[in-house]
Amino acid sequence: MRSLIKTSAIAALALSLAAGGAFAAGRHESVTSTGPENGDYYQGIFGNDDVAPPAPVARPMTSAVVVQQPRLATILHELRAANHRMDAERFSGKLSSVAFNRLRREERDIRADATRVAAMHNGRIPNSSYAQLQRDIRRLDGNIARSA
Repeated sequence: MRSLIKTSAIAALALSLAAGGAFAAGRHESVTSTGPENGDYYQGIFGNDDVAPPAPVARPMTSAVVVQQPRLATILHELRAANHRMDAERFSGKLSSVAFNRLRREERDIRADATRVAAMHNGRIPNSSYAQLQRDIRRLDGNIARSA
């Protein structure tokens, strides 16, 4: 009974800290150089004190060819799955050390290509590169199955 209460209390504390951090990081207001927070007591009291409304936020245009970060995350997830499969095959003795090292090199090369392309495109992977990386991963999966 005690462990359930302790576990519940710790879980509630962790969730409240995480939620508080998320709310705190959610929105940051910029502080102007004039105003009451800088000691100007009469700011905003008089009608013509030259207070301008806040400027609209400019949002960058996105291209239809490039997609956000989930593509890189998908590629890296598939490579981790292939990596686990290679480890399991090697541990069970179905994969020789030469084949294991060759497959590990292929996986490392695909990972390097994906991160290089993402770095060139500000963390995004274009359609053509994503398709090529997917083909490389399918080929790696086939090589794992063939070598085991």
